[in-house]
Amino acid sequence: MKDLLYKSITEIAPLIKARKVSPVELTIASLEQIRNTDSKLNAFPVVKEEEALATARYAEAEISSGNYLGPLHGIPVGLKDNIAVQNWVTTCGSPILREHVTDYDAAVVERLRAAGAIIIGKNNMHEWALAGSCTYSVFGTIHNPWNINHTSGGSSGGSAAAVSAGQVFLSVGTDARASIRNPASYCGIVGHKPSTGLISRYGELPPTSSWYMVIGPLARTVSDAALAMDALAGYDSRDPNSLSLYQKKYFDSLNQGLDGLRIGLVTNYFFDDTTDEVEKAVLKASEAFTQMGASLKEVQIPSIRHMQLIEPSFESENKSWLLDYALTRGEDFLHQDIRFRILAGAFARTIDHERASRLLSQIRWEVNNIFEDVDILLTPTNSTPAYALTEPNVQLKNDLVDVVSANGQSRVTTRLTVPFNALGLPAISIPCGFASNGMPIGMQLIGRHSEDETILNAAANFESRVGPGYLIPQMIS
Repeated sequence: MKDLLYKSITEIAPLIKARKVSPVELTIASLEQIRNTDSKLNAFPVVKEEEALATARYAEAEISSGNYLGPLHGIPVGLKDNIAVQNWVTTCGSPILREHVTDYDAAVVERLRAAGAIIIGKNNMHEWALAGSCTYSVFGTIHNPWNINHTSGGSSGGSAAAVSAGQVFLSVGTDARASIRNPASYCGIVGHKPSTGLISRYGELPPTSSWYMVIGPLARTVSDAALAMDALAGYDSRDPNSLSLYQKKYFDSLNQGLDGLRIGLVTNYFFDDTTDEVEKAVLKASEAFTQMGASLKEVQIPSIRHMQLIEPSFESENKSWLLDYALTRGEDFLHQDIRFRILAGAFARTIDHERASRLLSQIRWEVNNIFEDVDILLTPTNSTPAYALTEPNVQLKNDLVDVVSANGQSRVTTRLTVPFNALGLPAISIPCGFASNGMPIGMQLIGRHSEDETILNAAANFESRVGPGYLIPQMIS
């Protein structure tokens, strides 16, 4: 049964439907895998064993009676610990909320339950989802399954580590800058940031109205991410950003071939601050698309080099929802970066917001113009592979970067991803190679808003025809 934990949902679901694999036995195997591996990873601090087994028994009975709900029925999954589940503690990785019990289910939890998924528990995350390292959490540091001395990435680091290590088949995370794609890249799995508004954020904590933030899946394969999108996407009147759009079938859009697909390799900004190994792996991967019928051309987004000027506007929102905690329980912030972000937001002026808005409009105009000539954009996901937790500095091509500071860490972990949060565009990270130290490297594909199926299809073709796809990490193998 343990070998099944490293399979994809698309491989396991038919076996469950045919009653060749038991949801109860699969859940027991998932729980055992967590017990055997999580002392090294710290990815699953909250495990609801009795509740999960009860749900699995119910799923098995339903399937036996002919009531099969679909490919997530009977599948063990995880949730990032900033997603509300009724009568569960939701900490957001912070000591401040260590006893915060939510009395309702988030929209994505409702949808997972409706699909028959088995929610095993909560995945660890960086404090308040505000960094890409997962070194600070009420539950402690999260470790990478490819090398437990390296960062998992973040802030959905527990989700990525759990999926990579075979603890669960799927986890649902959040992404405001990089928080799905960054840890997916570091842990050698797939992370999809949907178009803003496709998946309801009702029940995601803290409840902000930010256009940057989305909820999305972390999975071992693109097909599994597409299955998750089929289950999770849809209009919800409780989310002010939710969009009422035609409900697409993302899984059905996969592996349709790439003949005629136009890919734009973004050559400015995105390769300025990478390692040589990341640049080499991503450029090699980009060329592979031409072997599958796609065309590849170099493009540039001139104004994106000023992206850091938008940060004060983003930080002001951090200030707005963290300030109350800072005034009453500031001593419970785990790291000084939280205070830094509050201060950065507090000093943002009206003119800063106006400049940020004008700059973002210019970047959006430039990107829209590029999308007249190409269908998707291609960039690295991160500047580097996952770095060592004990290493305060990371060497890029032209600079040595301090990854302990907020600015340095953002430069390494979120610089290449946050522009597409600001624009609300869909973006997916998929494995495209390995560094010389054995750590995975990720490639990012970006599409037009509401055209998630285009990048999912391109990613699925690359995964199945080029790879490397999902590999069992060194800690397990």
